[in-house]
Amino acid sequence: MRDKYLIDANVFMIAHRQLYPFDLAPSFWEQLVEKASDRIVIIEEIQKEIRKGQDLLVEWYERECSKFTVLGIPGPEVIQSYRVIINSVNANEQYTPSAKQEFASSADSWLCAYGLAFGETIVTLETYDAEIKKRVKIPNICREFWVEYIDLLQFMREIGIRL
Repeated sequence: MRDKYLIDANVFMIAHRQLYPFDLAPSFWEQLVEKASDRIVIIEEIQKEIRKGQDLLVEWYERECSKFTVLGIPGPEVIQSYRVIINSVNANEQYTPSAKQEFASSADSWLCAYGLAFGETIVTLETYDAEIKKRVKIPNICREFWVEYIDLLQFMREIGIRL
């Protein structure tokens, strides 16, 4: 069993907006807190993305975020991992310059850096794409640096959410 999970903002956003809206699947959100709050890690950059919305997700997050581990300013090991990842992305001719720039300034790059620095599993709804050029995706970076990543359904199985 995995100890901690670094959660991508898209997991919360897509779950709320498309898969498990609060009015139709409240048990998803209840079980998420009951069964996994002590294993969910939210980095500051992801928290900012979640808080950008003006919807029920933000209200829910504000109520529940104290139950999660929220990481603020990255330490030296994360900053070093970030440098390694960004240097690799910049050296990779597959990606367009705008994709490289966007990734470097995104929460995704920091999420990958935390995963690399601490060996924690990333939960994301992004999928690996070997041919992608116009965007740097989390699973592509995870594969390159041997960082584990899983999708929402695997996460639900591992923590025992049943709908």
